[in-house]
Amino acid sequence: MKRREILKVLIFYVVSFASMAGMMWMVFETFGYSNRNFLIVIAMLLPLSLLFGYILSKVAMEPLFVTNDLLDRLLKDTLHELNIPLSTIFANVSMLKRSENDPKKLTRLERIEKAGENLSELYEDLDYFIKKEIGSVEPESFGLDEVIERSIAKMEEFANGVSIQYDPVKIVVKADRRGCQKAIDNLLGNAIKYNRPGGWVKIYAEDKWLVIGDNGVGMDETTLFRIFDRYYQSDLSASGYGIGLHIVKTFCDEHGIEIKIDSKKGEGTTFRLNFVSVGE
Repeated sequence: MKRREILKVLIFYVVSFASMAGMMWMVFETFGYSNRNFLIVIAMLLPLSLLFGYILSKVAMEPLFVTNDLLDRLLKDTLHELNIPLSTIFANVSMLKRSENDPKKLTRLERIEKAGENLSELYEDLDYFIKKEIGSVEPESFGLDEVIERSIAKMEEFANGVSIQYDPVKIVVKADRRGCQKAIDNLLGNAIKYNRPGGWVKIYAEDKWLVIGDNGVGMDETTLFRIFDRYYQSDLSASGYGIGLHIVKTFCDEHGIEIKIDSKKGEGTTFRLNFVSVGE
């Protein structure tokens, strides 16, 4: 808030307080103090205090509301405009690939296409978080297989020698699909990031439980108590901002999904998510 706005609020607050105090003094000075007069003063001041409180809040918060509204419109307009060049990139890369036979040039085009896909992913994330903020994300039916396979396809490029062993998960759920994708991405990403060279990640189902386990570095009890805290990182040298598992916990809490964690330092970690509550 700007200094001018703060000054306006302070002046209004002082004037309001002085006015109400003066009114109380006038009534008690004229009619004397009694329980009856005290109740009369309170009855007079209550609507005035509500009015002053409303005006004070409006003066204090209106600039913030205006700024938030402008930022919201700017973000939505930017997202809309971003979708157009992305579509153009994909269309032109696709045409160039069809008419190109040089392996080196094809590799370059594939890199451009991959970069476009990454931008598209960011676009979808921003669009999702805006819709979630205004409460317009509708649950939909989908198979966990679709989400897991998409996550594996994204993560394999960064696996660094960690093998991903996947047994198809035949679980159909009705939930926030994008939120589920973010949760699986974070669990699989962490299983790879906190693994070791030549390690493995296993993904499979036990009834309605989705299991994601690894033989990585594992966690001690102190870390286990804090892993879902926003911005918490047990290893400050690792990439990221410490919000991945917080996103997982938020998604599970919103859908009533139970989480179980088994982890031992130096032996690995296993996450189990119970999708019974969101099954069809």
